[in-house]
Amino acid sequence: MVSIDIDSSLFWQIGNFLVLLVALNYLLYRPIRGIIKQRAEKFAQLGSDITASEEGAKAKEAEMEAELADARRQGAELREEMKGQGHGTEREIVEAATAEMEAAVAKVRSEIESEIGGARDDLKGQVQTFGQELAQKLLGRSLQ
Repeated sequence: MVSIDIDSSLFWQIGNFLVLLVALNYLLYRPIRGIIKQRAEKFAQLGSDITASEEGAKAKEAEMEAELADARRQGAELREEMKGQGHGTEREIVEAATAEMEAAVAKVRSEIESEIGGARDDLKGQVQTFGQELAQKLLGRSLQ
């Protein structure tokens, strides 16, 4: 059986243990607790930075969505304006082509009418000659 003698060495060992506990607390435990505290503060700071960054990103995203919607609206307005201009230009081109075609048709009609007039005059001249020839053949003699 082990027996413990209570004498002055026990008090020295208790004193040494307390001195060692105080020394370890100042030399080892306190710096480690300080580092752990700094680390926790740094994580808290990083967490708040992350939250601020996420809020900033959401604000930027909302701003970009608003700009995109505005750009789409402006594009639609510009497209409608361009369509209107295109229709106006189309109308002008069609009107010019129609006027050109009508002028060409009028020119061709006048040419045809002048050719018909010329042909009619030629036929009138020939009708008299044919009439005289026919009369000569029917009568069997010359009319002059």
